[in-house]
Amino acid sequence: MTRQPFFQALIHYLHQHQDVTLRQIKAAFEGEKNLDRQLDAYIEAGYIRRENRRYQKAFRLLDSLVGLSLDQEIFVDTESTLFDQVKEITFRRQMTNSTNDLVIEEEVDLVRERLTLDSYFYKMRTQEELSEDQKKLYVILGDVNPDYALKYMTSFLLKFTRKERVIQRRSDIFVEALVILGFLEQVAPQTYALTMEVDPEQLIFRKI
Repeated sequence: MTRQPFFQALIHYLHQHQDVTLRQIKAAFEGEKNLDRQLDAYIEAGYIRRENRRYQKAFRLLDSLVGLSLDQEIFVDTESTLFDQVKEITFRRQMTNSTNDLVIEEEVDLVRERLTLDSYFYKMRTQEELSEDQKKLYVILGDVNPDYALKYMTSFLLKFTRKERVIQRRSDIFVEALVILGFLEQVAPQTYALTMEVDPEQLIFRKI
């Protein structure tokens, strides 16, 4: 709901205008289809408040970084200095898989704009718009099933527990994806080296 263009435009409007009437909203968004129905949905969801036939946003903009967690819903003014701080907040995330015991650990930013495998799968699941860096991965993987992708990615990464260099003679989209993600580097034709830190006991492959 919050990704709908009308919702975002309406929130901007209500942020700039206080206690507006339905007539004012309809004048500002002339031509918007099913406006009344959409307004009712936003009110029911708790994003908009209607009192005495006046409308206003029913949430506060973020004013503190205390207690923030990954993937919680927040509203922040993108023109504020606080937004620049929000973009710098990161969390360590671990991805497991059903094929083996290997764990991929990455540092994920709060707004999920950086190129990480965790954020890529998250945006595929939520259908959010990809960042420019993430679009490079989409060219290779598309809307791939995460379990299917991790099966091949982790199986290839496991080879580096036995070798410093691994040869992949045939073209493989999952190996290409690992290179784009910065997990591997191609050091010679068809030859790859790991660029991650490895905990050999717990099989944690950590993106540097």
